[in-house]
Amino acid sequence: MQPLTISQLERETGVGRGTVYYYVSEGLLPPAQKASATRAIYDQTHVDLLREITRLKAEGIGLKEIRERLSGRIAAAGSNVDLVARQNEETRRAILQTAARFFAQRGYAKTRISDICKRAGVTAQTLYGHFPSKRHLFVACYEVYFTWMHAKTVPSVEATDDSAARMAWRNWASYGIRALSPDLQAAARLEATHEDGGLRSLVQGVYEQILSGPEQELAAERRPGANPGLFDDELLSYAFLGALESMQMRSSWDERYGKRDVIRNLVAMFIAVRAAYSGRVDLTGDWERVAGLVDTLAATDPGLEAMDHQADRGAP
Repeated sequence: MQPLTISQLERETGVGRGTVYYYVSEGLLPPAQKASATRAIYDQTHVDLLREITRLKAEGIGLKEIRERLSGRIAAAGSNVDLVARQNEETRRAILQTAARFFAQRGYAKTRISDICKRAGVTAQTLYGHFPSKRHLFVACYEVYFTWMHAKTVPSVEATDDSAARMAWRNWASYGIRALSPDLQAAARLEATHEDGGLRSLVQGVYEQILSGPEQELAAERRPGANPGLFDDELLSYAFLGALESMQMRSSWDERYGKRDVIRNLVAMFIAVRAAYSGRVDLTGDWERVAGLVDTLAATDPGLEAMDHQADRGAP
């Protein structure tokens, strides 16, 4: 149900606001929800009831009888719907969709908040009420681009039983996000490392959506007893994404590597891990030879070790 202002309700039903207010006071309509001290929100229930009241009045039925006939609908109407929250979410979504298109077409630097506001039909105050800064809005668009590319690849992903093929499609989708906004992945990753930057949780949520597919693929490939304790599904899914972004960065430096090289290497890595998950490759012997070293390194701080080493050499 689409939230409506009183003006929109008037246009939709042909009933003046004075009559609407009277019907509310007489119990013929459920109260509107307050969006502010001077603004109320209505919904489709109000439209339907107003049309029914108008029809019954035209038949010569009095308001008292109309109220009795409609009492059940009036009591149930909109009682559990937070129209204000819904409208706020729809406004936020409209801003995001508009901003995502501007950023994709113009880039971050050339996109102006005033243009986004004009196209989305909101004030700057409303926009900043949802997104504290232009950078916050930019990073929030990561989820929009992911949603666009996810929708584009879902039919192909669901049409194949080969997890490696699904991995290839997801890597291709990542290139789609990069094509829409080349700087966005780097900005999102930077914000993800800031504990108090305000955007960390937003980026974390997007990453969880992006990686839910690969993580599920890995979990489905695991066989009991195959290379026990060596792999963590979530960490490996992040490793694949990190490798993808790093290879994309390398391929952007010159023409030595292209999209095919990046996707091929990522899918080959996935196939190798899949073989280990299924038990077709036994890595336990190789792991045992380095397990002690890994435990030792994990128990030390490389930064402090380097500083202490420089101090022993007499470095300033």
